[in-house]
Amino acid sequence: MSMGEQKDRIMEVEDLTVRFFTYEGIVKAIDAIDLDVIRGETLGVVGETGSGKSVTTYAMMNLVPPPGKIVKGKVVYYRDGRPLVLTEMEEEDIRKLRGSEISRIFQEPKAALNPVFTVGSQVAEAILIHRLNEMLDLAIKNLESSEKSTLNSWRLSVLKRARKDPSDILVRFVKRIPILRRLYWTPLRKEVRKEVVRLFQLMGIPDPDRVYDMYPHELSGGMQQRVVIATALSCNPHLLIADEPTTNLDVTVEAQILELMKELKEKLGTTLIYITHDMGVIAEMSQRVAVMYAGNIVEVADVYTTFKKPLHPYTKGLLEAIPMPGKPLKDIPGTVPNLINPPSGCRFHPRCAQAMDICKKSKPKLVEVEPEHWVACFLYHNEVDEVVES
Repeated sequence: MSMGEQKDRIMEVEDLTVRFFTYEGIVKAIDAIDLDVIRGETLGVVGETGSGKSVTTYAMMNLVPPPGKIVKGKVVYYRDGRPLVLTEMEEEDIRKLRGSEISRIFQEPKAALNPVFTVGSQVAEAILIHRLNEMLDLAIKNLESSEKSTLNSWRLSVLKRARKDPSDILVRFVKRIPILRRLYWTPLRKEVRKEVVRLFQLMGIPDPDRVYDMYPHELSGGMQQRVVIATALSCNPHLLIADEPTTNLDVTVEAQILELMKELKEKLGTTLIYITHDMGVIAEMSQRVAVMYAGNIVEVADVYTTFKKPLHPYTKGLLEAIPMPGKPLKDIPGTVPNLINPPSGCRFHPRCAQAMDICKKSKPKLVEVEPEHWVACFLYHNEVDEVVES
């Protein structure tokens, strides 16, 4: 199944199934989902805690943490129209894509930043891993136009050899001798520092040159999150996954971060997948919305349709749970099921007021009931065979 066949897709998820093999049992975390990500869009992924949002996007990067494993399906990333099957690539090859072309903003900045290194050096490390040749070219160019000296001539020679062949015997020797390594790295480090400071300015961080030398604990939560975003954007990724990046931030800072991300997306042309449980943020950020429940995608539509004409009972429940002045707060009865022993058939049926007998026996397919509006619910199925094995 493919959504948006005529559109320029940057990623396609097909029949993706993830299991976690624990001592308590096998957690059926992601259950044969299909999803397309259109180049240049902001796709919001929304659902309650435990619905599988983060695990899905980790699987999209082929980065499921142990004891998890992708047991079925595939993830295809389109680079300049050429398909790369991430779920079949060697770890060494896919590692080159992570950070450079597919990047991630983690949910908790304190966990994403190392407390014993300055924030600038941590962003610099990402640049040196994925943009080393670009930084070497800048350092060489500056040395060629700088004042001639024996030291600069030596540095220029070593940098050129490093640019031509990183495994060059002289380059390897220089890197092993601390004093020589320091002399070799100085012009390169200057260029990387300039790039990090530029990124910090782009993030709206005041006095970025001073912040470069600060440690994570010296920054506020909002500033830490800006640094994490700078790290994710440091290599100009084509696809950026933002995993609830405004969690634990106050509403003023949250609004600033959301506005910043929208501006950066427009400026850099990045495709964004935004994970959240907040329907208000979805309305603010997204162009299309994928609603997840208990490891399944139950509805996909553009943001206007999602809010004005939701079809799946779970999507309706999420919208009715939004606090509104003058209206009583309505919650969804029950809780997200234990995915070691999930309900048979449609996983939402124990909480659904409109559940039918077939909902308890069979899992509905995600079908297009209107143009670009996909729903996995028997209320909108016209054919008996639109089911999958539960």
